[in-house]
Amino acid sequence: MEARLAPLYAIFKLNSSLFLNTLVDLDDDRARWRPSEQTNSAAYVALHLVDTRYYMATHVGLTLTNPFAALLKDARSIGDVRTLPRLDDVRSAWKGVTGDLRVKFGQMTDAHLNVLASAKLPTDDETTLGMLSFLMQHESYHIGQLGLLRKQMGLPAMLYR
Repeated sequence: MEARLAPLYAIFKLNSSLFLNTLVDLDDDRARWRPSEQTNSAAYVALHLVDTRYYMATHVGLTLTNPFAALLKDARSIGDVRTLPRLDDVRSAWKGVTGDLRVKFGQMTDAHLNVLASAKLPTDDETTLGMLSFLMQHESYHIGQLGLLRKQMGLPAMLYR
Protein backbone atom coordinates (compact mmCIF):
# COMPACT_ATOMS: atom_id res chain seq x y z
CA MET A 1 0.00 0.00 0.00
CA GLU A 2 1.19 3.49 -0.80
CA ALA A 3 2.69 5.15 2.28
CA ARG A 4 0.51 8.28 1.99
CA LEU A 5 -2.64 6.15 1.96
CA ALA A 6 -1.68 4.03 4.99
CA PRO A 7 -2.94 6.45 7.70
CA LEU A 8 -6.25 6.92 5.88
CA TYR A 9 -6.56 3.19 5.42
CA ALA A 10 -6.13 2.77 9.19
CA ILE A 11 -9.05 5.16 9.73
CA PHE A 12 -11.04 3.35 7.03
CA LYS A 13 -10.55 0.01 8.82
CA LEU A 14 -11.45 1.51 12.19
CA ASN A 15 -14.55 3.21 10.79
CA SER A 16 -15.55 -0.02 9.09
CA SER A 17 -15.72 -1.76 12.48
CA LEU A 18 -17.09 1.17 14.45
CA PHE A 19 -19.99 1.60 12.04
CA LEU A 20 -21.09 -1.98 12.70
CA ASN A 21 -20.50 -1.54 16.44
CA THR A 22 -22.84 1.45 16.54
CA LEU A 23 -25.62 -0.74 15.14
CA VAL A 24 -25.29 -3.51 17.76
CA ASP A 25 -28.62 -4.13 19.52
CA LEU A 26 -30.53 -1.98 17.03
CA ASP A 27 -33.52 -3.42 15.24
CA ASP A 28 -35.44 -1.70 12.46
CA ASP A 29 -37.96 -0.04 14.78
CA ARG A 30 -35.39 1.29 17.19
CA ALA A 31 -33.12 2.46 14.36
CA ARG A 32 -35.96 4.54 12.89
CA TRP A 33 -36.54 6.44 16.15
CA ARG A 34 -35.76 10.16 16.03
CA PRO A 35 -35.14 12.25 19.17
CA SER A 36 -36.82 15.21 17.43
CA GLU A 37 -38.17 16.26 14.05
CA GLN A 38 -34.88 18.09 13.43
CA THR A 39 -32.74 15.02 14.12
CA ASN A 40 -31.97 12.12 11.81
CA SER A 41 -32.62 8.55 12.81
CA ALA A 42 -29.84 6.01 13.13
CA ALA A 43 -31.36 4.17 10.16
CA TYR A 44 -31.04 7.27 7.99
CA VAL A 45 -27.48 8.07 9.14
CA ALA A 46 -26.45 4.46 8.50
CA LEU A 47 -28.02 4.57 5.04
CA HIS A 48 -26.20 7.83 4.32
CA LEU A 49 -22.87 6.28 5.33
CA VAL A 50 -23.40 3.28 3.05
CA ASP A 51 -24.32 5.63 0.23
CA THR A 52 -21.13 7.60 0.90
CA ARG A 53 -19.03 4.42 0.72
CA TYR A 54 -20.53 3.69 -2.70
CA TYR A 55 -19.77 7.29 -3.70
CA MET A 56 -16.17 6.76 -2.57
CA ALA A 57 -15.96 3.50 -4.50
CA THR A 58 -17.17 5.16 -7.69
CA HIS A 59 -14.63 7.97 -7.34
CA VAL A 60 -11.68 5.60 -6.92
CA GLY A 61 -12.62 3.72 -10.08
CA LEU A 62 -14.81 0.85 -8.90
CA THR A 63 -17.94 -0.02 -10.84
CA LEU A 64 -20.44 -1.07 -8.21
CA THR A 65 -24.20 -0.84 -7.99
CA ASN A 66 -25.49 0.94 -4.92
CA PRO A 67 -28.55 -1.09 -3.86
CA PHE A 68 -30.10 2.04 -2.35
CA ALA A 69 -29.57 4.45 -5.24
CA ALA A 70 -33.25 4.54 -6.18
CA LEU A 71 -34.29 5.29 -2.57
CA LEU A 72 -31.86 8.17 -2.35
CA LYS A 73 -32.30 9.66 -5.82
CA ASP A 74 -32.73 13.42 -5.37
CA ALA A 75 -32.85 13.06 -1.55
CA ARG A 76 -31.29 15.92 0.39
CA SER A 77 -32.59 15.03 3.84
CA ILE A 78 -34.45 12.38 5.77
CA GLY A 79 -37.73 14.02 4.75
CA ASP A 80 -36.99 13.16 1.11
CA VAL A 81 -36.61 9.42 1.79
CA ARG A 82 -40.00 7.71 1.67
CA THR A 83 -38.92 4.34 3.03
CA LEU A 84 -35.81 3.21 4.85
CA PRO A 85 -34.32 -0.19 4.07
CA ARG A 86 -34.00 -2.95 6.63
CA LEU A 87 -30.97 -2.47 8.87
CA ASP A 88 -29.74 -5.97 7.96
CA ASP A 89 -29.66 -4.88 4.30
CA VAL A 90 -27.75 -1.73 5.23
CA ARG A 91 -25.21 -3.79 7.20
CA SER A 92 -24.83 -6.22 4.32
CA ALA A 93 -24.29 -3.45 1.77
CA TRP A 94 -21.71 -1.84 4.10
CA LYS A 95 -19.76 -5.08 4.34
CA GLY A 96 -19.87 -5.62 0.58
CA VAL A 97 -18.68 -2.18 -0.49
CA THR A 98 -16.11 -2.16 2.32
CA GLY A 99 -14.57 -5.39 1.04
CA ASP A 100 -14.34 -4.02 -2.48
CA LEU A 101 -12.75 -0.81 -1.23
CA ARG A 102 -10.20 -2.72 0.87
CA VAL A 103 -8.98 -4.48 -2.26
CA LYS A 104 -8.93 -1.26 -4.29
CA PHE A 105 -6.93 0.63 -1.66
CA GLY A 106 -4.27 -2.07 -1.83
CA GLN A 107 -4.03 -1.58 -5.60
CA MET A 108 -3.83 2.21 -5.66
CA THR A 109 -0.53 3.79 -6.63
CA ASP A 110 0.92 7.17 -5.84
CA ALA A 111 -0.18 8.25 -9.33
CA HIS A 112 -3.81 7.34 -8.47
CA LEU A 113 -3.66 9.44 -5.32
CA ASN A 114 -2.31 12.47 -7.21
CA VAL A 115 -5.07 12.57 -9.84
CA LEU A 116 -7.50 15.45 -9.53
CA ALA A 117 -10.58 14.04 -7.85
CA SER A 118 -13.70 13.77 -9.94
CA ALA A 119 -15.69 15.05 -6.94
CA LYS A 120 -15.66 18.59 -5.60
CA LEU A 121 -15.59 18.47 -1.82
CA PRO A 122 -14.91 21.15 0.81
CA THR A 123 -11.18 20.53 1.04
CA ASP A 124 -8.15 22.42 -0.24
CA ASP A 125 -6.55 19.23 -1.57
CA GLU A 126 -8.43 18.48 -4.79
CA THR A 127 -6.62 15.21 -5.46
CA THR A 128 -7.99 11.73 -4.90
CA LEU A 129 -5.97 11.63 -1.67
CA GLY A 130 -7.66 14.84 -0.51
CA MET A 131 -11.07 13.45 -1.43
CA LEU A 132 -10.38 10.27 0.57
CA SER A 133 -9.17 12.35 3.53
CA PHE A 134 -12.38 14.35 3.55
CA LEU A 135 -14.57 11.25 3.21
CA MET A 136 -12.81 9.49 6.11
CA GLN A 137 -13.45 12.53 8.30
CA HIS A 138 -17.06 12.62 7.09
CA GLU A 139 -17.53 8.98 8.11
CA SER A 140 -16.02 9.63 11.54
CA TYR A 141 -18.40 12.55 12.08
CA HIS A 142 -21.48 10.44 11.30
CA ILE A 143 -20.25 7.45 13.29
CA GLY A 144 -20.08 9.85 16.25
CA GLN A 145 -23.70 10.78 15.58
CA LEU A 146 -24.66 7.10 15.61
CA GLY A 147 -22.88 6.70 18.94
CA LEU A 148 -24.82 9.62 20.40
CA LEU A 149 -28.13 8.30 19.05
CA ARG A 150 -27.38 4.97 20.79
CA LYS A 151 -27.05 6.75 24.12
CA GLN A 152 -30.24 8.76 23.52
CA MET A 153 -32.06 5.46 22.94
CA GLY A 154 -30.84 4.20 26.31
CA LEU A 155 -28.34 1.75 24.82
CA PRO A 156 -24.81 1.36 26.16
CA ALA A 157 -21.99 3.26 24.50
CA MET A 158 -20.54 1.81 21.34
CA LEU A 159 -17.59 -0.49 21.99
CA TYR A 160 -14.28 -0.19 20.16
CA ARG A 161 -13.69 -3.94 20.10
